[in-house]
Amino acid sequence: MEDYLQYKRFHIQESISEEKIEELMMKFNSTPGIDKIGCVRQSISVIFNPYEISEKEISKSLSVLGLTVTIDDKKSFKNKLKKMAEENKKDFGGKRLDCCDMNN
Repeated sequence: MEDYLQYKRFHIQESISEEKIEELMMKFNSTPGIDKIGCVRQSISVIFNPYEISEKEISKSLSVLGLTVTIDDKKSFKNKLKKMAEENKKDFGGKRLDCCDMNN
């Protein structure tokens, strides 16, 4: 059965109070399909069985608790890199940085 378990990290945009963490743990410890849940800073890690509960259901449950959730995945990472590249292009233009010309 453990072969089916998946890991997902959810990023919470606001800081999580101790009371909210306790409420979260109580809710998810009794939720079918949730194997483990952990909270660190503004991140909630969940090990779950996708045949019993979906990622979307977990995210919805977190939202019901009043938490603003984003999922840490490759797509969001790529979006962050793309946004950083756009900001750099706006700040520095299309030119090479001065340090790149020093070796030539």
